[in-house]
Amino acid sequence: MFKNNANKENIAVMYLRLSKEDGEKIESNSISNQREIINSYAKRNKFVIVKEYVDDGYSGANFDRPDFKQMIDDAYNKKFHTIIVKDLSRFGRDYIEAGKFIQRIFPENGIRFISINDNYDSKSADINDTHLILPIKNFINDSYCRDISNKVKSSQKIKREKGDFISAFAPYGYKKSEENKNKLVVDEQAAPNIKNIFDMKLLGYSSKAIADELNRLGVLTPRKYKESQGFKCNGFQNIKGGNWSAKTVNRIIENEVYIGNTLQGKSITLNYKNKKQIEKDKEEWIRVEDTHEAIISKEIFAIANTMVKRDINNFRGKDKIDIFTGMLFCKDCGSSLIRRTVKYKEREKVFYICSKYNKEKACSRHSIKEETLIKAVSKIIKSYIEFNENLYSKVQLIDIDKNLKDNQIPILKREKDMTEELLSSLYIDLKEDVISKEEYQLFKKNYMEKLTKLDESIEYRLKRQEDTKYKIDKNKSWIIDINRYKNLSEIDRLSVVMLIDKIFISEDKTIDVRFNHAEELSLLEDMTKTENIELKNNILAKKNTIKNKGQKIITTGKNKSIVSSESEVCYG
Repeated sequence: MFKNNANKENIAVMYLRLSKEDGEKIESNSISNQREIINSYAKRNKFVIVKEYVDDGYSGANFDRPDFKQMIDDAYNKKFHTIIVKDLSRFGRDYIEAGKFIQRIFPENGIRFISINDNYDSKSADINDTHLILPIKNFINDSYCRDISNKVKSSQKIKREKGDFISAFAPYGYKKSEENKNKLVVDEQAAPNIKNIFDMKLLGYSSKAIADELNRLGVLTPRKYKESQGFKCNGFQNIKGGNWSAKTVNRIIENEVYIGNTLQGKSITLNYKNKKQIEKDKEEWIRVEDTHEAIISKEIFAIANTMVKRDINNFRGKDKIDIFTGMLFCKDCGSSLIRRTVKYKEREKVFYICSKYNKEKACSRHSIKEETLIKAVSKIIKSYIEFNENLYSKVQLIDIDKNLKDNQIPILKREKDMTEELLSSLYIDLKEDVISKEEYQLFKKNYMEKLTKLDESIEYRLKRQEDTKYKIDKNKSWIIDINRYKNLSEIDRLSVVMLIDKIFISEDKTIDVRFNHAEELSLLEDMTKTENIELKNNILAKKNTIKNKGQKIITTGKNKSIVSSESEVCYG
């Protein structure tokens, strides 16, 4: 309580605010400058400043600021009589909320409000100052805030589309380049943990098992690691006191940043006043490829993400790897197969059965011995590698640009030219009374519709041609990668997951193997067939012109599935 009104009216507080949108590099807006101006004003006008409230780094677009809230609480509790600010923009840029405080709340609670640079003092202000000039100034401040917000969003969108990294903190495994803060570079200290996570996923560990192993090894979580580097961040949220969780592991495995891509603009704020984030649809994310050095290859990334969707526990424990975890499926019901072990006459027998049958008895057993499966898959992989080695030798002789040429495109273009000529001649026919106005309109409509369809067809074929070439250029090297497994003495977990997508087991023990890159390999195989047909036709033509030379035509036969008593190869 104050002893008298004179003392009470001299008791004042200052409010200081600054945020990035206000331009923290401008000295006139700095906290120290605001403080100096207010202290100077208070001294000249005999105010006693009992406290200062500072919101450094908070937007003026709303009043959700900690020190501002505390100041209002203290005002309600009569701890001071006067609030002094440098100008209205420091108080707030939301003209509706600012007006509510200045025109209603402060007067009702006996609070005097002074804005120095605006030459406003609620004690001496007339009606025009409070109800006309002040709202206009507040509206201008609000408009400035909205304008700055739009400019910032536009600038950020341009940077994202260029592939510049603009988030506050680099993802785990990376750090910001010292030369360019918008570029990511590999963090050599954390990157091995990223590789380890992907390796364990390929080896068949569930995401929970990976998290448990990281916790056992004492590996810091992404957030804890950032904090240990001196960053204050709200990055990955962790449970159990900062331990790794399956969710954290999955977020890393699913993040394309580790193959060199940036995905930004995943959320958006409601508006410049409300900073609440709303998640955007994936189709709206800004994705730019190859913006920085990859930690994980695209092949490993794709397979690891496939394994995430089949997140099945390795039934043999962390010390032993099950070669077929997440790879075996029932041919009839599509359920995964599970590993079972039984002991018979002191010998251990391992086999796989349909999980749906095991749980519900709703399917049949589809049982197959592990020993039989390993032998059959080894044989299939060997045959597959030989097929690809032979295919690659043929692909090397092919002119891709020539074989991918769509012969229909020139025909469609000629048809388009003819249609355009007919369309252009219609008006002449109308003028010369060759056709009536009704016929002119009808023909014109038909020609326009035909041109639209021709354009769509040409565009579609050109795009398909380019897409096919891209796929082949991108995946032809995969055949070379396959060949590194040709000297494998026996299959292991990595060779299985790198080469194979799925293995289906039938009730009669037929093994149906679906390999990775089936579509791309099929394209290459079709190209070699086309080349062989053209070669054959050329030789036949030559044979007709050169008599009695006895040329011999050699063609490769159609690739067929290789079937053994218990196995079947499917390259498609």
